[in-house]
Amino acid sequence: MLPQDCFSHRKDLLRFLLLKTAAVRRGVKPGELLRVRRCFTEETPSGGPVCLHRRDILNILKLDYVELLVERDSSLVLFYHPEAMKHALREPSNRAILTQCGYPAGADMCELLKELRRRFASGGNRALPGTACGGGDMPHEVGVFLGYPAKDVAGFMANLPRTPVEHGRWAVYGDAGESVARMTLYRRIEAAAEHVLNVCGDTRTFLEHISTLNYPLSTQP
Repeated sequence: MLPQDCFSHRKDLLRFLLLKTAAVRRGVKPGELLRVRRCFTEETPSGGPVCLHRRDILNILKLDYVELLVERDSSLVLFYHPEAMKHALREPSNRAILTQCGYPAGADMCELLKELRRRFASGGNRALPGTACGGGDMPHEVGVFLGYPAKDVAGFMANLPRTPVEHGRWAVYGDAGESVARMTLYRRIEAAAEHVLNVCGDTRTFLEHISTLNYPLSTQP
């Protein structure tokens, strides 16, 4: 029998992931980068830890994902909506950022995700001559894959003065209008998903309802 704290971990982690990926599931946000913790309950023959619920949870979510960074106790997982991601990566402003950071020109979504994963695995952004793509443990251009406005990604890379935004989800640069609108939209979808989950009470019913939820996609606060 599994320990009670393992069941509790599974329930809490699944709820967290269901809510934080709600905007991705709707196709409004191309991707969401989340740290997925492991709850070790068994060991491999060689003595390595195994999390029994982790793969099960990822399958329940029914979302495309790529593990960008795998560590002993957790992984950084990019959950993404294929069509929304393809659209975001085709945006000229986003393409310009990726090209500046050395991503292969003309690469498709799968190739770009593979390159992003390689950069996470190699310790973040490698400094490229003549670019602002250097330093830190996380590739600066990851914001392109997460639905951040290109101006904010570029502003962060160039280390420009930030625009103060209360309860901002990412660093904002320049005019805050577009950035705040996107943050507001993502928050509203998560709040709507939380309401549905609380009413449904179980994951299966939640997934059935959330896929047809007719929630207005207004970006107005």
